[in-house]
Amino acid sequence: MKIKLLSIRIPDHRQRQVINSERIAMLAMSMNNPKIGLLHPITVVKQPDHVDNCTCGFKDEPHSHDWLEPTYTLVAGYRRFLAASQLKWKEIDAVDKETLTPLEREEVELDENLQREDLSYQEECKAKKRLIDLRQELYGDKSRGAKGAAEHIGEDKTTFWEDARLASAAEVMPELFKAKNKSQAIARLRLAIQREALTELAEKAAKGDKVWGGIADNVHLGDCLQVMRVLPNESVSLVLTDPPYGIDLDMGETKKGSTHPVIYDDAHYDIMDLVALAAKEAFRLLKEDSHAYFWFDIKAHARVLKMLQDAGFTVDAIPLIWVKGGSGQTNHPDSRWGSAYEACFFCRKGSRAMLKQGQSNVLAHDPVPGVRKIHPTEKPVALLRQLIETSTVPGEVVLDMFGGSGSTGEAAIQTGRNFILIEKDPAYHAGICERLSSLSKAEKRERDPLSPDKEETKSFNPQ
Repeated sequence: MKIKLLSIRIPDHRQRQVINSERIAMLAMSMNNPKIGLLHPITVVKQPDHVDNCTCGFKDEPHSHDWLEPTYTLVAGYRRFLAASQLKWKEIDAVDKETLTPLEREEVELDENLQREDLSYQEECKAKKRLIDLRQELYGDKSRGAKGAAEHIGEDKTTFWEDARLASAAEVMPELFKAKNKSQAIARLRLAIQREALTELAEKAAKGDKVWGGIADNVHLGDCLQVMRVLPNESVSLVLTDPPYGIDLDMGETKKGSTHPVIYDDAHYDIMDLVALAAKEAFRLLKEDSHAYFWFDIKAHARVLKMLQDAGFTVDAIPLIWVKGGSGQTNHPDSRWGSAYEACFFCRKGSRAMLKQGQSNVLAHDPVPGVRKIHPTEKPVALLRQLIETSTVPGEVVLDMFGGSGSTGEAAIQTGRNFILIEKDPAYHAGICERLSSLSKAEKRERDPLSPDKEETKSFNPQ
């Protein structure tokens, strides 16, 4: 049925609701589009014809109200009502709640829940998933269910679908909803999907399938200490590594809440003990007159500094600072400044000079976009290239004993260096091998300063 907008009464709790004006404007545009229109009528309840509802001023005198038009109380569709008012509609499609089927009533209830401002992200995602499923039952089309449900509440359909997908994933992976916020939960899901694909590759490799060619010879699967102990003395020219300082070794969780595989779960040492032992092995493996870079948690500055000095390194106490750009990250935005940088110790064995001199100890490189990350603490290749080119010449060997995403290996390939990577987690090991083996020969040639193909090298434009 069609009812006049002027006959609709808005309950007080609706009038107090915080409304996103941009969403209302977007919804109004959708409703004004002839190909879309009002996808779902508002829900109302007809007010009883009672003198108490009369506004004519004759409450105390008996008289007829047959001339009065009926009035309605809005039950669901406040945003649609506001959009219709913005479009200056005289009438709007509506249904009486009492005439709805059980599924339609549930749809109304879900719509109402999604209008609340105090929903947890878990509740919101579950409600969106159920609304899509419900609309599929009602209208028989899942895509229409997602698109229609999003437009129904005035939200971007991509965001709506991603939230619903998160709720579906949480049914089989409940740990997703243990994240502090929706962004962290989505990041966990993305990493879980990536890890599932990488695990399949790792299983193929374990069966003897040659999925990466010879690249795996440079990427070792195992405990970094065990692998390093079998490597010969003074066999590498640079150590460049990012130990997992913030990782709970038993839970696979970072201090900031990002997912990470459970690693070193059988180890009797904590992560600082592990890094101390790895630093000593790294010092042994480095050639005389070589450099090392150790990323570290700034809160552990003094401890890590002493640890590296005890291993034998000469360490610059003032670290390199990588400025990520953009807004800082913090779990307490109301009481703390956000962190937008990471720190790295520059270490020496002997007295090798820097090949690129006069550089600032503040490094400005954009971080890896979240959608492209395959590891929570992944560093951009451009940043690692700068460090490699400062401390080595083409053909020398770079060691990263905490391989992670494999970005160190990619930076080494792009700069014409050899590399040794070590990664204990099978899925991340598979990810490294897949990443490095997928680098095309053309890409290697154009970025390799030792390329024999002068024409291709000459035509390469670094801009």
